Amino acid sequence: MKRLLAVVTVGFGVALVGAVNLSSEQRPQASAAAGAASAPTFAKHVAPIVYKHCAQCHRPGEVAPMSLLSYEDVRPWARAIKNKVVSREMPPWGADPDQGLRMRNDPSLSKAQIDTITAWVDAGAPRGDDIDLPPAPTFAEGWTYGREPDYVLEMPVEFDIPAEGELGVQMFYSKIPFEEDRFAEVLEIRPGNRGAVHHAGVFVVDIPEGATLLNGRLLDKDGKVIGDRGTAGLPNTSGMGLPGASKLLSWVPGRGVDAHRANVGKRITAGKYINWQVHYNPTGKPEKDRTRLGIWFNKVPVTHEVLIRQAGDPIATNRRGLSLYRAEGKEIEYTADEGSTRRRSATPNIPPYVENWELIGITPVTEPITLYAMSPHMHLRGKSLKWIVTWPDGRDQVILNVPRFDFNWQFNYELAEPLHLPAGSKITGIGVYDNSPKNRWNPAPNLPVYWSEQSWDEMYQAFTEYSVDSQIVVGINRTTQPQKR
Repeated sequence: MKRLLAVVTVGFGVALVGAVNLSSEQRPQASAAAGAASAPTFAKHVAPIVYKHCAQCHRPGEVAPMSLLSYEDVRPWARAIKNKVVSREMPPWGADPDQGLRMRNDPSLSKAQIDTITAWVDAGAPRGDDIDLPPAPTFAEGWTYGREPDYVLEMPVEFDIPAEGELGVQMFYSKIPFEEDRFAEVLEIRPGNRGAVHHAGVFVVDIPEGATLLNGRLLDKDGKVIGDRGTAGLPNTSGMGLPGASKLLSWVPGRGVDAHRANVGKRITAGKYINWQVHYNPTGKPEKDRTRLGIWFNKVPVTHEVLIRQAGDPIATNRRGLSLYRAEGKEIEYTADEGSTRRRSATPNIPPYVENWELIGITPVTEPITLYAMSPHMHLRGKSLKWIVTWPDGRDQVILNVPRFDFNWQFNYELAEPLHLPAGSKITGIGVYDNSPKNRWNPAPNLPVYWSEQSWDEMYQAFTEYSVDSQIVVGINRTTQPQKR
């Protein structure tokens, strides 16, 4: 900013010297012309910022309401853009910059970039010389990650979403088409109908003994469709390897792409099934959806497998791990096998009118692990979620703080540098909920809040991505050439 101000000051100084012999009518035009000439332009200064930080969402077919791929696109929104970036509402990002570790996928603008946009708008948003314009970014159509996947899997059927009613999580299954285990460096869930998909998850599972598949649906031994998680329980993930191996990734508003390190991948196990878990919210008219999964394989030898668990769940290789939840000052002990979930009945409901209600998940680290990313998921009463690591010497360190959780923007926060945790450490996730009238998103502050899939109920999912240091992967992706389904 200091450099920018110096340039503007020098420009005005030259204009004033040159205007000494001009009439009073001529001097304002000369000063204005010199000021415009020294101001940032879209072509040279603003386009690089917009293309890097905005265009991924602000392009045709994506979630943002307008495209920002050209000067003609951007110019009508110039003042609104200035207001949004100055207030740091855009680009959206929930992590506290003053508390926690640095994230490699932080899209936030620097102060210099915000000052550049401000100066450009205040100068009248000049276009500049097209010769200075960088090439517009290119994206693979239909994929947020930006380039075509190596392989694409689709939900086995197109689902008809009714116009009204309350749906549980719908369960679909498809056979994994690989003859050997493959490792994904990047995965993206792409809903076919984002307006109706509340959230989605993709898992690697086995189907129960005696069950059959019909049109992507799982039938029990009596031929009844196992249609949603509320009545059927979680899929069978026994035999999937380490705890946290079964989950590939989730889609919620604001996220749906998991990008891992070049040598760290998510295992897609041959001979198993993809379990598509999709929760739909009816929109008032009949809708359809066929969600897809994009896969970008690791191109270098994979050394470690990515695992996904949440604070409070067993971690590392301890298949039966004692963990704790805390609510209303009481500890809820939790011992579980891989594949089961925290018993929601043991967790108290959130009382009416309470403004700061805490649920804390504590996971002991039983052997050395490496953390890569954290992802908070809550619903409309979710207020904040914080991750704290307690080191073996008792020292606490905040590694991520999301002080103003926003249901509309839920990110996977990727550490700039992996964090190694020795055995004897603990991972704590502190979730805070606001069920008071002060919460503008609260649909019913006078009622208790239950734990369920629906947005008007609540969830606590402090997901953490990690690998176990001692578990070295044997084998790599044999085929690195792109493949399509």
